Amino acid sequence: MAQTRSVDPFNLDLSADETEKLPAYRRMGLLNGLLIGLALGLGAWGLEAWRVSQLPVRGYMPSLLLGLGLMIILGGFVGWLTSRIALTPVAVVLWALTGVLGILIMGYTPYYGRTLMAWVADWRFRGRDVYPYVLEGSSTGLVLGGLLIILVLAVLGLLQSYRLENITSEVNHKGRLSRRGWVSLLVPLPLVFLASLVTQSVMANPTAPAVEIVNRAIPVAQSYDGDLRDLDLGDGISYIALRPVQGMIDGDYTLSIVDVNPLNSTVVVRAEFSEGGWVYCRVINGQLTFCDDASPAYTRGLRSLVTGEPLPDGCRGCGLQSLDEVSVWLAQRRDRLGNSPIIERVAQEGSHVLMSVTGDDGYAIECWIEGVAPIQVTGCREVAG
Repeated sequence: MAQTRSVDPFNLDLSADETEKLPAYRRMGLLNGLLIGLALGLGAWGLEAWRVSQLPVRGYMPSLLLGLGLMIILGGFVGWLTSRIALTPVAVVLWALTGVLGILIMGYTPYYGRTLMAWVADWRFRGRDVYPYVLEGSSTGLVLGGLLIILVLAVLGLLQSYRLENITSEVNHKGRLSRRGWVSLLVPLPLVFLASLVTQSVMANPTAPAVEIVNRAIPVAQSYDGDLRDLDLGDGISYIALRPVQGMIDGDYTLSIVDVNPLNSTVVVRAEFSEGGWVYCRVINGQLTFCDDASPAYTRGLRSLVTGEPLPDGCRGCGLQSLDEVSVWLAQRRDRLGNSPIIERVAQEGSHVLMSVTGDDGYAIECWIEGVAPIQVTGCREVAG
């Protein structure tokens, strides 16, 4: 007498079905996981990546691609593992944990991920906390904010065995999936995408809007010959914020992120111009508030520390702090650097800036300057000639 299997769409029995032992079943499990990871990543960063791709911004896209890649790898691994184990309770638990890990990736990528990409871009910054994560102790908050993702993935884990059995039955003898099988595979993805999109929208990541508003404001200010205090286009942008640097923003420019503080929704955006301008713009709660010349602290301020000469009266933005041991180290080399050293910016990632100081006889040092408020020299070293 032939045995029949009970109709159980959730496959809650713990026995392995013959279909679940087929290589095609595991391949479909891997593909299902990869697609779920892709939907999670696109929901988290797809819109942001599209917005950033339209802007002259440097060093932004790699961290988004890193996050997307991590989501795809995570989804693919869990999809393969759960299809290999082929137990519904295990699938539910593993996919729920995938939701937790996915939420943490979404929360930390704008900081740790961007820092990692800065290390990759320039080895001199390795080991430096370029974009520090300031929301300490908020992992629980991130997970609670992502309950929708956890719920959606847990439900998909509950339905996985039933779905994969139906999808595997649509694989022909050549190993190709039919159109009906593809439809069954893709149907849940919009729900995963929306859950990720909703979760990302409530997370504190104001960087992309800040870069956008600076990019909108600069061309207008460049083409306006009058006093920016009189400019009001009714677009919600306060162009007066660019008035202190109106004479420095000529030519083409690139933008990058200097500092992000989601606690008060503040982003500092760096704008570098082909004519030599180096400007920091602060965006608070989506509003452009103030732009200033970034160079005085790194040039005049550093020169004052190196030579021991006081800053000129009324030198706005020249204040530069230094660790005590660095001040002593610089004082010991003051004679070799002379009174008119050549000071140049070597590299910058975020608020971490590497400066070189060269004396008249070719003796040179490099100094690390960090922070935005305050700006501080954290270390210097001699450079081999």
